[in-house]
Amino acid sequence: MLGERIRTLRKQRKMTLEALAGERLTKGMLSQIENNKAKPSMESLEYIAERLGVEITELLGTISYVELRKVLEKAERIYEEFRIYFKHSEETIQQSNKLIALIEPYIPNLNESYESARLLEIYSRSLFCLNREEWKLYCDKAALIYDLLNLTANRADIAIFRGITFFLEHRYQEALQYYLEERKHIETTHIKIDPMTQVNMDYYTAAIYSALGDIKATSEAVEKALEYSKKEKLYYKTDDIYKLATVVSLLVKEEEKFHYYLKKLKQYGEFVEDKIFEELCDVLYAEYLLHVKEEYQEAMSIIDQYLTFDENNQKVTGDNWNMLQKGKVMYYVKEYKKALNILKTIYVPKHINHPVDLAIYYTKDTFIALCYKELHNINKALEHAKISYDCFLPLPDSIFKTLCIETYKNMRLI
Repeated sequence: MLGERIRTLRKQRKMTLEALAGERLTKGMLSQIENNKAKPSMESLEYIAERLGVEITELLGTISYVELRKVLEKAERIYEEFRIYFKHSEETIQQSNKLIALIEPYIPNLNESYESARLLEIYSRSLFCLNREEWKLYCDKAALIYDLLNLTANRADIAIFRGITFFLEHRYQEALQYYLEERKHIETTHIKIDPMTQVNMDYYTAAIYSALGDIKATSEAVEKALEYSKKEKLYYKTDDIYKLATVVSLLVKEEEKFHYYLKKLKQYGEFVEDKIFEELCDVLYAEYLLHVKEEYQEAMSIIDQYLTFDENNQKVTGDNWNMLQKGKVMYYVKEYKKALNILKTIYVPKHINHPVDLAIYYTKDTFIALCYKELHNINKALEHAKISYDCFLPLPDSIFKTLCIETYKNMRLI
């Protein structure tokens, strides 16, 4: 209450009623104000605030724009370093706690400004990281403010984040339903959608359809995003769109589309002069050679470019995905023990949640099972075939899932 805030500030400054009242207020009037028995005029409030050395907003229980902006800037610095999307590390959890401690005192007095909405958004994602159910409440409050202010890009980001939370639980159909409803809401209530937001929404629409194995809808969303980008001369998310299209084409064995999108991805890499794209294209092509063309030696020559032989430990080392491919190719060339040693080191990265990416890594246990079978350890072979089978069950059909199911069925017949 206003009276309590004035009294608290007065006592903090060790001021008597007479000292604060000064020449423009009486001691009796000030006492009534402090006891909430009288409402001061705006002029009296300005006078009291000046005597106490505070902004009038502090007396009214609101936050000044300057203070709110400073809090947001501090929160953004913490948040930018540890983007809160998934619960994936102790460090991220620590930063989430730090953000909550920073923002929480301001929550009751936030208004309908951009700064307030952004703080609510960061606060909600931090709560999500800590598995606190109330994150949804603050996420919805932020979304409402973004709607009121017609901040389309920010509102779309919230829709995408809420969709991602379903992904974490493999609830892909619910993710699609929720995201399409959110997209319809944004498109019908916001005055104008900027080009980057439009492409972003098209990309995530494609990503969700691909998670469900709806190749037709995925292709349509991809083509829509690419066509719009070309029209607007916009290259935002072009790499992600081509990567998604390339991997999906590989998983469903559509060779013509695979080569088309792989070529586009290479061209994009050349355009931005980024070596990472060269390696990505090689890795994707190696998967194609292994699983579609069965050209193992050619695949090995590509994979080995990105691996290092450690002479001290007599081991091959490299990126997780490259090592997975090395393990698979070693199986195909009948080096089963070497393949096992490599495959046992492979892990599914914690940030991976999309079925298209998961499908690649879940093949690890399928190939471990195949190696154990060739080494006549049928119990171990069946154990790993079952692990892979259970992982693939919720995922859409793909060449990897087919291999997994066939392997598991064959193991059970032995």
